Parts: sequence; structure tokens; C-alpha cells
Amino acid sequence: MSEQERSRLYAWFCDHADEPLAEYVMSCLAPAPLADIATKADVRDLAAKIGALVAQREADRKETAAQRDTDRKETAALIGALAAQREADRKDAAEQREADLRTSRHRHYWAVGIMTTLFGANMTVVLGSLLNAL
Repeated sequence: MSEQERSRLYAWFCDHADEPLAEYVMSCLAPAPLADIATKADVRDLAAKIGALVAQREADRKETAAQRDTDRKETAALIGALAAQREADRKDAAEQREADLRTSRHRHYWAVGIMTTLFGANMTVVLGSLLNAL
């Protein structure tokens, strides 16, 4: 806006209103080149860009929510699989302990049987020697 246009606008406000109002309006209209003033087309372009950004943000939000739901389902499935595996491992460990216990008992019985047999054989020899000596 040129100084001549500013002066004409100031005069018009003084004619149609009072001088303080004219000074206030002119203080709000800082001198600026016309190239710096936004046009309706600039505002429409900016509104379109903002609309596109809002739409993109909404699409991103929906995508993030969908991914979060997928991740939660996968996590729940993994937790379920791990729980089933843990239960199977516990069952296998219990069966292995039982088998180990049976094996240990059989070995114990065999060891006791062998020791008893050897003790009996030794006692027979010892008693036989005592009887022969008498």
C-alpha cells in the first residue's frame, strides 16, 4: 500500500468517523508491500494443505491403531503359546522325574540284592570255615 493510498484511507476514516478511530485503524494497517498480503487463493491453498495434513494425520492414526491391535493380538498369541509350552515342559519334567525315581529304585533294589547275596556267600564261607575248624 503506497503512502498516497494510506493518506486517502486516513482521510476517508476521518470524514466518516472520528480522528482517533482513523488513527487506530491506520495503526492496525502497517505499511506492507502488496506482494506480502495474502490473497483468497493463498488462503484456499493453505486451507487445502492443512486439510491434506489433517487427513494424513487421521490416516496415520488409524494405521497406528490397527498396528497396535495387531501387535496386541500377536502378543496374546505368543503368551498363550509360551504358557502351553511351559505346561508341556512341566509335564515332561514331572514324567522324567518319575522315570528317574523308578530307575533309582530298581538300581537300589539290585544293589541291596547283590549285597545281600554277597553277604550270604561270605557268611557261608566264614561259617563253613568255623565249622571245619571245630
